[in-house]
Amino acid sequence: MAELRALTIRPPWAHMIAFCGKTVENRSREMRYRGLIGIQAGAYSRWDRDAESSPVAVEAWAKWAVRWTTPGQPVKPLTRDGAFQLMAFGAVIAVAGITGCHYSEECMMPASALPASGRTGCSPWAARGQWHIELTNVRPLPEPVPCRGMLGLWRLPEDAEKAVRGQLEEAGRG
Repeated sequence: MAELRALTIRPPWAHMIAFCGKTVENRSREMRYRGLIGIQAGAYSRWDRDAESSPVAVEAWAKWAVRWTTPGQPVKPLTRDGAFQLMAFGAVIAVAGITGCHYSEECMMPASALPASGRTGCSPWAARGQWHIELTNVRPLPEPVPCRGMLGLWRLPEDAEKAVRGQLEEAGRG
């Protein structure tokens, strides 16, 4: 069995992949790898504040977080502090397949049809001027697997890989 690779993704974007339907990861470089990867949610300190002003992320968060909100109470906002108790940090939280990667201009809509947000036509999560890593078959793990992240595509340590694969097998999704 091939070693399981992983990709560290800054919070809250990793959470958006695992639980909120984000199927495109935006990167400045092309990714040629195809296959199964672990989605590692970066450290709490690496929170990407751009998500807080993304209409797509804020809407997806509100739909997901309402499940964890006491009836009659407001949904915690998509901020680092608001998400602290609802997200895992510094852990593998899902697995997904990478099935492709394309540059944003390859999926552009005509300029007249582009939304003001600058998003492209292939996904509401896709950013212009970026490589779009196409994610499929996203499977959240029942329990986050603590693991330190790294830059680029990396191999999971043996103990973390064993824990991730064990959860997938238990869930019948291996």
